[in-house]
Amino acid sequence: MKLSEFLTELNNRISAAKISGFWNEAMKKQWLNNAGERVCNYYNWKALEYAKFTKTKVDGEYYDYPDEFQENSIYHLEVDSKKYTKIKKWSDYQACRINESTKKVFCSHNGFYFIGPTPSEADLVIDIWGIKKWKKLVDNNDEPVTPSELDESIVKLAFATCLQKARKRNGALDERREVEAPANPRIEGSGGILARMIAREEEEPAGGFIGQAKCSRWD
Repeated sequence: MKLSEFLTELNNRISAAKISGFWNEAMKKQWLNNAGERVCNYYNWKALEYAKFTKTKVDGEYYDYPDEFQENSIYHLEVDSKKYTKIKKWSDYQACRINESTKKVFCSHNGFYFIGPTPSEADLVIDIWGIKKWKKLVDNNDEPVTPSELDESIVKLAFATCLQKARKRNGALDERREVEAPANPRIEGSGGILARMIAREEEEPAGGFIGQAKCSRWD
């Protein structure tokens, strides 16, 4: 959906619920963007996997995260076509560096990603794969980065915000449950919209990343 369509759908639900308040279009756009960001960050959706590349600098240990990526979302990195192992904890990465380990590792930290051992050559290709972050919807023709299958969840969470502000707390809770209720592992198809979508994604074969990184570059 485009932003204009999201607004129309949200307004239809507000009218059907017969609630009113001093809610202008800017506020409704904010509700939709908040909902979209929540849905976007809820899970590493396959549709949001994205690849980029840049080049090494001599003795360059750390590099800026691409603007499109969610924080700490890089899950695969190669330098000069050699795979590096992801280290989640910054303290573990520091320990590797202090011990002068020759193991090829990388770590995300404070808006940067760090590579060890430090490259000794310039202009080696760094290929990285991460997850796109939510891009704010501003103009009526703007479309979300998330797949269309998540549109309903975005509308429902935005509508839940409206219900909460109208003091319809039970209704707001019901809308959120329909979206975010966790799955019962013993019951197939249980849980909210997002849980069911996650279950479907996890049943699908894992997607590959080979050959995707060279689609774009940033400096």
